[in-house]
Amino acid sequence: MSRAAALVKRHQVALAESRAVTFIAESIAGTLSDNGFRRYLVIEEAFVLTAVRILGLVVAESGSLNDARDHVVSMSNLVGEQRDYFADLREKFPYDGDVDALVAESSVLSRYALGLAREHGRAAALVGMFAAETLYLSWCREALASDVEREPELQDWIVMHTEPAFVAQVEALEREVDALPARIDDATLDDWFSGMLQAENQFHGVAA
Repeated sequence: MSRAAALVKRHQVALAESRAVTFIAESIAGTLSDNGFRRYLVIEEAFVLTAVRILGLVVAESGSLNDARDHVVSMSNLVGEQRDYFADLREKFPYDGDVDALVAESSVLSRYALGLAREHGRAAALVGMFAAETLYLSWCREALASDVEREPELQDWIVMHTEPAFVAQVEALEREVDALPARIDDATLDDWFSGMLQAENQFHGVAA
């Protein structure tokens, strides 16, 4: 078993707990409220910028163009497809509350992810993103396997996170985790991975 696969296997319980958080559970079941979706659009769009910053650090600390390539592609997807997704929905699903306050309430994920990357560098940034992307791929696949009706724009978001471009992003992160030096022990990987999932849980708790 690869190192990344073993990491994911060790955290199956934590991943299941993350999928059970109200926002994700209701997205899977097709019961997410309109307000929950509007709140999520606000906080997730804000986090996309954080993800770009983290990947920028990863690229900056890459030793070669080959090392940087997959992450440049991921950044392109974030500032392209995902940016367009949110921009297209701002008028259709406006949030009538205090946007700044909502983003601040959800900022635990950005603080954790950026703090991890800045304190521990490229390896920690990669493991943190691997945790987040693994969670999204798993819950979105589970959602697509559920024959329920959803808000079409939420369905589009779910589909986006199961398509080849996103799967390739997760696989690139998996390869990076497999290639981490042995001096970064499994206990450290566990701390980074579980910490990111816990931050994701708090983040998603703000949505619904």
